[in-house]
Amino acid sequence: MMDAPLSVKRLLEQIKARIEAPFSAVCVVGEVSNLRTSGKHWYFTLKEEGAALQCAVWGSAQRLLQHSPQNGDRVVAKGSLNLYVAGGSLTLAVTSCEKAGVGDLQAQLRQLEAELRAEGWFDRPRRPLPRFPQRLGVVAALGGAALRDVLEVCAKRAPGLDLLLAPAAAQGDRCVPENLLALQEIQDAHWGCDAILMVRGGGSLEDFWAFNDPRLVRAVAECRLPIVTGVGHEIDTTLVDLAADFRAATPSHAALLATPDLATLRSDLKGRTQALVHKIQWRLGGLETTLNLLIDSRGLEALPRRLDRSHERVATLLHRLQTTHGAMAAPGRFSDLHQRLHLAHPQRRLDEVSYRLSMLRQRLLHQARAAAGELDRPRLQDSIRRLEPAVTRLLRRALQRTELLNANLAGLDPKGPLKRGFALVLDAQGRPMTSAASIKSGEVARLQWLDGERTARMD
Repeated sequence: MMDAPLSVKRLLEQIKARIEAPFSAVCVVGEVSNLRTSGKHWYFTLKEEGAALQCAVWGSAQRLLQHSPQNGDRVVAKGSLNLYVAGGSLTLAVTSCEKAGVGDLQAQLRQLEAELRAEGWFDRPRRPLPRFPQRLGVVAALGGAALRDVLEVCAKRAPGLDLLLAPAAAQGDRCVPENLLALQEIQDAHWGCDAILMVRGGGSLEDFWAFNDPRLVRAVAECRLPIVTGVGHEIDTTLVDLAADFRAATPSHAALLATPDLATLRSDLKGRTQALVHKIQWRLGGLETTLNLLIDSRGLEALPRRLDRSHERVATLLHRLQTTHGAMAAPGRFSDLHQRLHLAHPQRRLDEVSYRLSMLRQRLLHQARAAAGELDRPRLQDSIRRLEPAVTRLLRRALQRTELLNANLAGLDPKGPLKRGFALVLDAQGRPMTSAASIKSGEVARLQWLDGERTARMD
């Protein structure tokens, strides 16, 4: 009879008792991958081609390590093998770690970096990001944490900013071609993007490997728009980060670099407005003081009162003359005097000064607007400087595409074979005769060469 079946826990406990003692002190060499931290402990995968072993460095053992493991390092790890019964997982509890050499992927990465640096892809001038972008292009995987972080930061900092998404795989065989296609499409002037974000969440060196592809690195360096990369976390650096205009520590940081903070802009605008109002008030106060000094120096304050009294006396005299003598000429004479006094009234002078003051205010506002416009001049000059190479690249690509189309068109030209000595055989209806079996004996055919045609009878 068969033995009674064991429970899962009982089986794992028996395995644990049998394997932990023989492997209580084991030494393993491999490449570190997927290093991560959870609380005070470190976890990573020690791998080689076709095999992988989960490892853990407890917080109490970290200070005893000769070398702190990093992704891509080839290390010699010493420790004890533990079977975690509750999860059914086998883990090497590392108590000693020494560097055995750089891993294969890390060596390939350094070789690629040296080759691309020698070609000059990392030494090009970095273009500044627009201060007030109207639309940002985002190259990211749909549904990923990186895209979610970018959307949250943009919604908080710049709610009215347009985002154009170009979806692309974040890893695997589809990553490089999809990112190349997305990058080529999103930088098209038709979409009106001002800058591009290329973002991806965290992972291991293998997960990021597609972002070290030379084709993608060259595409990022040749992009006509400023590009910000946020691939992985702060400790992760890929070759596209070196080729981009700006390298962000995380996807959220990439969105932070590319978007203006509306709260900060409002505060800055409020401060500038207050400073401008203060200057205008100071200028108007100076003009008012000048006007008061002019009035005081010329004694114009008392003149309106004296002229008002003169008007009253003239009006009284005119009334007395009209009622007493009934003379008709006097009113005309005194009316003329009244008109002259009215023209000489100081109120007219005050009106002229007020008009001049209004003109000065308009000139002051005009100068303030002109001064504010000076702030955009560096941006305009930089745009002009960047426009020429961008147009040159666009014309070069259009010329290459035109030459390719011309070559294809020449290959499709039906007269091409005729130029090489071939002849075209046509039936009586002008249709090509492509098969000898279809030709009937005695049938008339037309033979067409490049310079003319002849008629022949088939036998």
